[in-house]
This record gives sequence, C-alpha cells and structure tokens, in this order.
Amino acid sequence: MDKFLNDMEKEKPIKFTSVQLRIAKNNFAYLLGSGGFGSVYKGIFGNGDIVAVKLLNGNSDKRIEDQFKAEVSTIGRVHHFNLVRLYGFCFEKDLRALVYEYMVNGSLDKYLFQENKILGFEKLHEIAVGTARGIA
Repeated sequence: MDKFLNDMEKEKPIKFTSVQLRIAKNNFAYLLGSGGFGSVYKGIFGNGDIVAVKLLNGNSDKRIEDQFKAEVSTIGRVHHFNLVRLYGFCFEKDLRALVYEYMVNGSLDKYLFQENKILGFEKLHEIAVGTARGIA
C-alpha cells in the first residue's frame, strides 16, 4: 500500500491529512448520502472550494482497500468534464477518504433510479454518450 500511495502522490490527486479533512468538513456535519463503501459529506476548504468527501467504511478491510486503490488509480488519472473530478485522498490509520469535486445537482444515479420517474430515450441516449465520452 505504501508504494501505491507514493506512486499516486506523483499523479494529480492531493494527499490530504485527516486534520485537513475534518476542518474542511466541519467535522463531517453535512451528510450528502451513503452507500455500500461509505458515507459522503459536503465540505468547504479555507479557500472556498466546496468538495464531497467519501469516508470509507472498515479501515482494515481488504475489500475497502481494493476499492480505495481502484478509485484513486482510475478516477485520479482521468480528467473530463463529464466525469466527477477526484481532488485527492486521505489514507491514515483512523481515516480512509476520497475527496471529490462537489456536484451541485447530486449524482447521476439520483436521476437514473428515481421511483415513479422514467427518463425518455433521448435523455438516456444523451447520458450514455456523455458517459462514453468521459471514459474514452
């Protein structure tokens, strides 16, 4: 894991400390959502940048470590206006976190999986093409 973290420091993502993230997140007071790998909180850095911080569950879980590596190594290297930007990460004994660009309108799955709402073919096509461009 140490080699992985050292290699990632040479890439674009910033390595944050747990103290920096706790300050930015107002000690993780504003929950945006949660999922299988952790919870996402809204935060603001001292320079005014708004971010989303994903706190990963299970600090010593191999599955969490693999998820962490996958997200940092893939999303951290990809920069496209159709994809959320990974600003950085924190990998400390008491905190595993990923720091993302804050999306004002929320995540795409919020719109794709709404109950009682069906997106039309044109909108689904637009989303699919945008996603493909982002990962191409």
